[in-house]
Amino acid sequence: MTVLSAIVLLGILIFVHELGHFLFAKKLGVRVLKFSLGFGPKLIGRKYGDTEYLVSAVPLGGYVKMLGEESGDEMKEDDKPFAYNYQPVWKRFLIVFAGPVFNLFFAAAIFFFVFLSGVPVPKPYVGKVMENSPAAAAGLMTGDRIAAVSGNTVSGWDDIDASVNKSRGERLLFKIEREGRLIELSVTPEKKTGKNIFGENTEVIDIGIMPLLYPEVGEVMKNTAAEKAGIKKGDRIVEIDSAPIKTWHDMTEIIHGSPEKPLRLKIKRDENFLELTVTPGKKTFKYPDGTEKQIGLIGIGPAGNNVIKKYNPLKAASLGVKRTWDMVVLTVVMVIKLIQRIIPADTLGGPIMIFQMAGQQASLGAMNFFVFMALISINLGVLNLLPIPVLDGGHILFLGIEAVRRKPLSEKVIMTAQKIGLAIIITLTAFAFYNDIVRFISGKTMP
Repeated sequence: MTVLSAIVLLGILIFVHELGHFLFAKKLGVRVLKFSLGFGPKLIGRKYGDTEYLVSAVPLGGYVKMLGEESGDEMKEDDKPFAYNYQPVWKRFLIVFAGPVFNLFFAAAIFFFVFLSGVPVPKPYVGKVMENSPAAAAGLMTGDRIAAVSGNTVSGWDDIDASVNKSRGERLLFKIEREGRLIELSVTPEKKTGKNIFGENTEVIDIGIMPLLYPEVGEVMKNTAAEKAGIKKGDRIVEIDSAPIKTWHDMTEIIHGSPEKPLRLKIKRDENFLELTVTPGKKTFKYPDGTEKQIGLIGIGPAGNNVIKKYNPLKAASLGVKRTWDMVVLTVVMVIKLIQRIIPADTLGGPIMIFQMAGQQASLGAMNFFVFMALISINLGVLNLLPIPVLDGGHILFLGIEAVRRKPLSEKVIMTAQKIGLAIIITLTAFAFYNDIVRFISGKTMP
């Protein structure tokens, strides 16, 4: 399943990328000689018109070969109008740029259909209420259902987040349902400094609540303390060491604070109550500000308390484009942070990691698999635009220099740059493979 899922994922993304180059080359009058999925020796192929369509042996890429793309190509005088290297800079730029852009459009299309078919969002029920928070001061309580915020109907937790973020700290009127009664409470969000995923200071608008998650097990990871203790999907944890458990947060607070300490769990399974003993493993958790803490983990995930939220086509398209753009920005920032060594180099993953994650996401359902495909497509599109020779970004850099100089770089300079670029790509690929192998052998997940 893992290998098949990865082949399907990579095959589709490579096809989309090369299709961009192919269609723009055809549209702009450039003759395409080969369209290949994969590199290396040909497995199967057939020629239609001027183009030979191939599936090659190495499935980690693909290529579109155009007439006149390589300096040594010989051609008749009549063929020159259809040759890549005889086209103006703007045409060659569009052909090169089309590959990464098709990957980004493809991701936006996936997100469009995801939002159109419906995405799970937490129900608008209050779980944890932080002490000394605006929510606590206003009187919000665990179990409250938030029906509206300042006149805007709430159907999911994302509506609450959106209203709080848009408030910029101004007072909001919450209409809540509590034990069958509707109550109105005034809450003033507070502006405070928080940490983003890179450990940098950022402004946060917050009222101090978390969505309600019941302590019901939705997933049990393999070879973990939970699996060894006999915990199963669907179990509801009602007590830990005789302390009553009402929310998922109640449970995680105890487990995180008990690394390598045996805990006695009372569990409701179907209509029966069981008692199990589980010893949380110890894991080092690193906070965004760089501080570390030893926490306990047993290897379970929540069942969730979600509602499926569907969007109309116009809203789904808008959200699809926004989600794609947000991921493009995040990918660019992550590349910069890797160069600055803010993000550890061992977070880099290669083909083995993609194969593993593709299988994991496919096992969770088609929705998860296609969202993962969209994320990889965005990464492929953005990373291909890096100004490294042999990547699309390197070709665009050469075209930019040619446009300024009014003549192309010499063949010697281009060949030297491409050798350097190839060395960089091989080094990064080898390092990513090394990280994958270390994770595979050690059984570690991504940091």
